[in-house]
Amino acid sequence: MRITLPRFLIVFLTVIFFLSSCRKKEFDQFYGRPENLGDPIYQQLQAKGNFTKFLDCVDKAGYKETLSAAGSWTVFAPTDEAFATYLKDNNLTEISADLASKIVRYSMIYDGEKVERLSDFFSVKGFVKNNAFRRRTVYYDFVYDGKDNSGNAIKVIAANRNGSYLSTDFNNKSITYFLSPYMTFNTLSAADYNFFYPNSSYNGSNIGAARLVDGQQNIIAENGVIHIVDRVLTPPQSIDQYINEKADYSIFKGLLDKFVTYSLNTDISHRYEVLTGKAANVYAKTYSTLLAFSPNNENYLKVDANDAQQGSYSIFAPTNDAVNAYAQKVLLKYWKKKGVNNLNDLYVVAPDVIKDFVNSHLFTTTVWPSKFSTTPNFLNDMTTRTTADVVDKQALSNGFLYGINKAQDASVFSTVYGNINLDPDYSVMKQALLYFGLTTALKTPSLRYVVVMIPDVTLRKMGFNYDPFYASAPIRGDLVALRRILQTHIIPLGDRTIPNFATGSGILEASNGEYVKYAAGKLLSAGTQDSTVVAKQTIPVDSIGTTPVNGAAVYGKEALTYTVLPISKHIEKYGTLPTDPYYNFFQYLKGSILYTPATGAISGITDGVFYTFLIPTNAAIVQAVKDGLLPSTGAASLGVPNFAPTDGLDVTKVSKFIQYHIINKSSFVSDGQKIGEFESLLKNDGGDAAKVTVTINTTTSLMVKDVTNRTVNVLLGATDRSNVLSNRAVIHQINNYLKYQF
Repeated sequence: MRITLPRFLIVFLTVIFFLSSCRKKEFDQFYGRPENLGDPIYQQLQAKGNFTKFLDCVDKAGYKETLSAAGSWTVFAPTDEAFATYLKDNNLTEISADLASKIVRYSMIYDGEKVERLSDFFSVKGFVKNNAFRRRTVYYDFVYDGKDNSGNAIKVIAANRNGSYLSTDFNNKSITYFLSPYMTFNTLSAADYNFFYPNSSYNGSNIGAARLVDGQQNIIAENGVIHIVDRVLTPPQSIDQYINEKADYSIFKGLLDKFVTYSLNTDISHRYEVLTGKAANVYAKTYSTLLAFSPNNENYLKVDANDAQQGSYSIFAPTNDAVNAYAQKVLLKYWKKKGVNNLNDLYVVAPDVIKDFVNSHLFTTTVWPSKFSTTPNFLNDMTTRTTADVVDKQALSNGFLYGINKAQDASVFSTVYGNINLDPDYSVMKQALLYFGLTTALKTPSLRYVVVMIPDVTLRKMGFNYDPFYASAPIRGDLVALRRILQTHIIPLGDRTIPNFATGSGILEASNGEYVKYAAGKLLSAGTQDSTVVAKQTIPVDSIGTTPVNGAAVYGKEALTYTVLPISKHIEKYGTLPTDPYYNFFQYLKGSILYTPATGAISGITDGVFYTFLIPTNAAIVQAVKDGLLPSTGAASLGVPNFAPTDGLDVTKVSKFIQYHIINKSSFVSDGQKIGEFESLLKNDGGDAAKVTVTINTTTSLMVKDVTNRTVNVLLGATDRSNVLSNRAVIHQINNYLKYQF
């Protein structure tokens, strides 16, 4: 029976067929293979006829199908001429299957990229222009024969993270290239390239020791991009592989080994058995996170999945002679008295010293030859070495290696902190400084200090100790007191020369704002001067170490302590008898409403705040009485002080006079450091402080101006009572009184 379709249905089907035909055409145009797209990589190289040796390697490596099928690869293909040179240079007649695999896999990088894109870093946020000089290759090492920490033969696989190993990461090696966009953008030149490859000419198109062949770049294939190179590329060793095979670095390698752990990895053990048919336990070799990085980790920091494109590690590996020389001169200098004569023994008693020594040679950034002086290491030091000290240089798979004939002189050893850090007799001081976070400035070469050393025996006698058993609070004793004492022993120098402690005299401000005096080989602090034993009121200086690059270490047998007495007690000490220099001032203070006789407290003086007391001479006080600024007994013109006034106005006069002679929140002395305006304790009804101005400050002269522009001089003579140290305060005698206006 014949079925007749309705006319509308015929029209509908016709339209559907037409639209389907159009869509297929559009689909083919969009997704189909472009007519101008080249053959796959393998076929294109085969057709060129000058890559028989490379393709032979591809066949031996089992990558013919990979490079003939779909995918996205960048291949750096060496010519037959390049192979001829390689065979000759390496005295080979043929390429083994193992070597072929290394050549092919190292010549392949993931994703097909033109030369113009290779200098761009493919970050998680997209491409970053001119920030890349490396790409991850297909090549990676697998299990190898090694030895554990006890010297036993084991199967090993390298870490692929800093401090750990992930079975899902193959630890692929990267290929390093030196292309003009990156080099120019980062102010690098041919010298940076030729430092590593002295026998290759630089033209800004260099892939390792090879060069891209002119006119044979960016060859587009169905499965990637081909770049022709004039040399055969082979995978370089990692930093760990290289340094482990070079006898010249065996001592430094031994120090690195102290931070190595071998951990059984069941996943890799199983994979090894499947691939080789041999059962064996495989151990992951990981370096402690105490080190800057793991020298066997082919990945970079992994902050970004591809950050190895724009960064790599660097190591300044000291030769055996360099390590030995530095160990004898620096690291073991103080430990020999304890019977520690080698680095292995030093690691047992002071592992942090070995850790710092190793880390001072490690950089978590790429150190280019032209940028030695501007690239910090893991300890944030710039290297003290120059290219003249480099005896070996290698562009390795995970970073640059510089073999050096002089060890890095780390700031933790060369600064004033080094005297504390390296000497076992000062271990409590060291641990306390670390605990309180007081070491950073001391080990910064540009910040100059004098450090007064406190021996362990002294700190323990004072009730302080270090006990690592108490992990959260290893410093034992009064922590508030210890911190204050330690800070008094740290004296910033600024641009001043190291004082002549042996025969000179002067006063120095410590890091906590308190002051230390020195004279004729002795030190004095506010606390020592209060000792009832005259012999202990000062600390003899036994010796001075001036080798630190940022100052000096002063050695004695006692500590610079602080006073617990109120400031008034030090005024009273020189103000009790009528012949005492502070007598008139103290009598007015004692009779004022500001003073509490029971405790010696002065109203307005707060614990923890610094003050300067400017005390007029007795004659100046008499003149202030005559001038009506202080109450008198009888006529003011007679100048007879009334130390205990009862009249309200007179009481106020005394308070204001005293307050204007107390500088609030600051101490200044005759050290040439502080000038300018300072607030006093005296305030007007609006709460504004009356001020004084230090107009001259030298080691021999100190001049102060009041609000009426009258100037007074601090009396600095040997018999005058100035630069007197008190409880976070300094007391000066001035030759006249200060006048206020309200």
